[in-house]
Amino acid sequence: MGERSVPSGPYLQVSHAVEILEVESEGDLLRRVIELGNGPAKQRLGFLPDEGFFDRARRGTLLGAVQGDRLLGYVLYDLPRRNITIRHLCVAPEARSLGIARRLIESVASRHQHRQRIDLWCRDDYKLAGMWKALGFRPQGSRRGRSKEGHTLTAWVRDLEDSSYPTLFDDYQAERGIVALDHNVFLDLHIDISQRPEAEESRYLLEDWIADHAELGVTDEIFHEIHNHPDAQVRAREQQWANQHQRISKPSHDWKPLLDQVVELAPKVGDADHRHVARAIAAGADYLVSRDADLLDAAEAIENAFGLAILQPAALIVRLDKARAEDPYRPVALAGTDLRQLSPTDDMHEEVISALLNNAAGERRSELASRLRPIFADRKSHDMQVVRTTDGRIIAGFARRRVGQYLDIPFIRAVSQAGSNVVARQLVFAQRRQAAALRLPEARITDPHLSRDIHEVLEVEHFEETPGGWTSYVKTGLVDAAEIDLRHPRPMSASEYEDRYWPAKIMGSGVPSYLAPIKLSFAEELGLAEETLLPREHGLGLGREHVYYRKTLNNRGISPGARILWYVSGGTPAQPRGAVRAVSQVADVVIGRPRTLHARFERFGVYSLEQVLDCADGSGEVMAIRFVNTEILKQPLDLDELKALWAVQGRRFAIPLSPTRIDEHMFRLIYERSSGYAN
Repeated sequence: MGERSVPSGPYLQVSHAVEILEVESEGDLLRRVIELGNGPAKQRLGFLPDEGFFDRARRGTLLGAVQGDRLLGYVLYDLPRRNITIRHLCVAPEARSLGIARRLIESVASRHQHRQRIDLWCRDDYKLAGMWKALGFRPQGSRRGRSKEGHTLTAWVRDLEDSSYPTLFDDYQAERGIVALDHNVFLDLHIDISQRPEAEESRYLLEDWIADHAELGVTDEIFHEIHNHPDAQVRAREQQWANQHQRISKPSHDWKPLLDQVVELAPKVGDADHRHVARAIAAGADYLVSRDADLLDAAEAIENAFGLAILQPAALIVRLDKARAEDPYRPVALAGTDLRQLSPTDDMHEEVISALLNNAAGERRSELASRLRPIFADRKSHDMQVVRTTDGRIIAGFARRRVGQYLDIPFIRAVSQAGSNVVARQLVFAQRRQAAALRLPEARITDPHLSRDIHEVLEVEHFEETPGGWTSYVKTGLVDAAEIDLRHPRPMSASEYEDRYWPAKIMGSGVPSYLAPIKLSFAEELGLAEETLLPREHGLGLGREHVYYRKTLNNRGISPGARILWYVSGGTPAQPRGAVRAVSQVADVVIGRPRTLHARFERFGVYSLEQVLDCADGSGEVMAIRFVNTEILKQPLDLDELKALWAVQGRRFAIPLSPTRIDEHMFRLIYERSSGYAN
């Protein structure tokens, strides 16, 4: 069974007086949790904006231990991928002999029993190794903190499954955004707070958790501003400070062409700020942090044009905290955006170069031009596509061709902006899908200047670094478990094998299969009733992951790793008969309150809160099924065909009213008749 959200009031009575409650986003308990976290414990927990507490309460990932009216402690956590990451574990001083920490951790583990592991980072100088060991955690590796003090931190891990998933220390090295510091914020970080009281907000950027998610860098403009100071001693001191940060500047020919547009977008700011913004954009920075009011006024226009977010220090902290709490895959970021995927004409050559040149990786315009020239010249061999917004901007593109027994992708890019992770994942997955369609065992990405978003999703989409590029291995059709070695290159479950080598389906492996009903209207929204994953005639398919909500009753034990054959209901002119139209893999099953689950999965942007509320059963709870790796069946089986198929087996087919388990033999028969990959 999936994790279960805690209903209002007592949930887990761990003694006669202590209860573990889910903290509501409204109410006195949340206020008391914030007071406890911002009290003396803040020195060890680090700074977390109040919005961070509210956000976890909305998501259902904030638990409190209470005894009557007393708050004894709380745990605040996130759910990245298949893991649980503890952000705060705090026990009130008067409750530290009551085992509250253990009760909170055990409650988290019981609520998320299908997750892979619990992990966290903790500073060694806190002397808490004994506690983590007693709570079932093991040290997974250590590193020097990236904050100014450079504390040593250890990754602590507790496995929740006897799974075959790797537990390499590298799993805990997060991708970090690049933050360009303006001169004032730069000084805030280095001048003593007693001499610069306005710097308090900026000083929180030195917290260890911030350093895990952002690299504080300086452009050459900082050094020019330092050089303009009349006092030689001050210049020397500030230059020494600047040398402690990563330098992120690019040559002048990369940033100077951007100046005119920056000046137009931010007319009130000074020349130095214009140069600073242009340098940050050219360097591929994600953020520029500033306290300049005029520059902040132009922030929205600059971010829309270039993807550089200009934020106050506190706003940056809020954004980084939200980013670490969320999966970067957020289709809702593109809600209302009509993206068009098209084959560029020859006269678009310069436009493609301007839009997709990777300045941040040091790519020269002439270099990209020479890479694209043979692609444009030989369109018979190359399939080239770009993604365009309705306002005409090119935000992504790729080129591919068949070379012997593999699919070569010499060019693939996505421009960093809201939703670019979604576009990047879909573009990368599309290469695996194309290799499968051509019955090729490999897809190889050989672009030497991959954009950041593409690079970040490669491993998630099962590409691995190989000589000359990145390779994904593809298998098609039904594969007998006896014919493959699930121990190579490392032990893995059959479900994980199906995920890694999609669209293969492993027979004789014990992977359960279900027929699940879904209304046509929702199927169209989720891309299950079309031959593309997004029901738009010319749209880019964005349905890499989805969430389907239903009542909790009669769920038949559906769990992560299972296959779902989607039975789309009929009764409309577009589809008069019900039919099995797609097959997906279950990634997560969660039972909880509608508002909590909607807040957690709203990033998928398909179901409204009202629709999720309508799915609730008599207990007030709803089931969310997150599914991935959807294959739209080439030959859907309608109701009459399903009845005939069941009859041949001496059975009677009944339209499923809830997820209904079918045996492997029936799955094989359906898949062989309907999948384009089966033969």
